[in-house]
Amino acid sequence: MPTVFKGLANLGFHFRRGQLHLIAAGPGTGKSALTANLVFKAGVPTFYFSADSDAFTQYVRVGAIATGFTTIEVEQLIADGNTEALNAVLQGHSHIRWNFNASPTLDVIEEELQAYADLYGWPHAVVIDNVTNIVDETAAEGHQGLEQILDYLHELARATGAALIGLHHVTGPYNDGVDPIPLSGIKGQIGRVPEGILTIHKAGSEFEGLKLNVSIVKNRGGKADPSGMTFAELDWQPERMSISG
Repeated sequence: MPTVFKGLANLGFHFRRGQLHLIAAGPGTGKSALTANLVFKAGVPTFYFSADSDAFTQYVRVGAIATGFTTIEVEQLIADGNTEALNAVLQGHSHIRWNFNASPTLDVIEEELQAYADLYGWPHAVVIDNVTNIVDETAAEGHQGLEQILDYLHELARATGAALIGLHHVTGPYNDGVDPIPLSGIKGQIGRVPEGILTIHKAGSEFEGLKLNVSIVKNRGGKADPSGMTFAELDWQPERMSISG
């Protein structure tokens, strides 16, 4: 995929088509915001399964990314019924298609992507936000069931040629999002299948500037540090959903 975050590229991490990637972090740390910035700024055909966030939330996030407005300003435009200019801006960035099913099954994911492919060809990127929202009644419980789902997503990336990006949670000690998260901190220990795994923690302050620190804990295409202590520092303006660096 096109390089969006030079900090990650400089450390040897790239989102690649035909591969499965996992982005893991605590709740509210910024994994959905990071992914929205990635696919919005990459500008490639993308299918986004937003099980964890509803249409209103994603509209506000992407509206802020597209315009540079704060999320509060975007919400005010919506409340005032004054979204014509905002919609015109977003129309110019219509490369992302959305599905807001809160509990998609593997069959739903496959059917939606096939329907997309019939109209436009296979997407270059597919986002699953979050992988734990996927329903698979044939999968085993717990860790084994998650691995089965990731095996399916891995095959899906190969079959479609898309960069498949799954969002995931971390274990309890890392939920506050302030310390580097190692590979062992990923919930369910499902690091075997993906080609690349990133973890995220926050740093800085409103006075000195907020940062999202993105650790490369697995990278089949380059260097990785399973401890999480090697990371790219990205500039983070949460009020505008802006991530860069």
